[in-house]
Amino acid sequence: MTDRTVTTEATGRRTETPDLATVEARAIAGADTASAARKSAQDLAATIRSAQTTVDPDRVQTTEIRVKESTELFEPETDKRFQGIERLRIDCVPETAEAVVVDTLEAGGTVQSVEFGFHKDVRERLQDEALNAAVARAREKAERLARAEESTVGRVREMMMTDKRSGMDGLVEDALCDHDGPDLQPTPITISQSVEVVYELEE
Repeated sequence: MTDRTVTTEATGRRTETPDLATVEARAIAGADTASAARKSAQDLAATIRSAQTTVDPDRVQTTEIRVKESTELFEPETDKRFQGIERLRIDCVPETAEAVVVDTLEAGGTVQSVEFGFHKDVRERLQDEALNAAVARAREKAERLARAEESTVGRVREMMMTDKRSGMDGLVEDALCDHDGPDLQPTPITISQSVEVVYELEE
């Protein structure tokens, strides 16, 4: 006798306001020598760190330091021969993102982006909750189909996570906000998890 199965797909979602903001900033400086350009960029980065009024200095992390000849750059931001750039990542709570941007700009830095998201533990909790909701929904669908066949749902034979990114489907971990926009307050972020489950059918 051939085993009877039913396969269902479902998506679970959890929506929450972000608890983390990350400001990506740059300290850019020019000089006539590569070493001087690097040193000037580092000095400007130090000024940006000390200018922050809402975050501790250890929350301002250097992610890259590089020096290039200005002629190698498509749009150099200095008329000096060399341009030094130190990229900074500043983590803060969403409520202070605007202050971080202002402090950075007033210190002479530039802001590339402001990104809203979740701390690791919160993100993992939301993922787990969304996955549990997806599994429960998949079983509800299977039970409805089984009743139509005058059967009952048995054990799970196979389960896999799927990647559905249509509309609000898919895992959304971050929301980007242009720092030039009128509002630096984040909107709620939806985290979605989708599954495909194969159940055995019992008489």
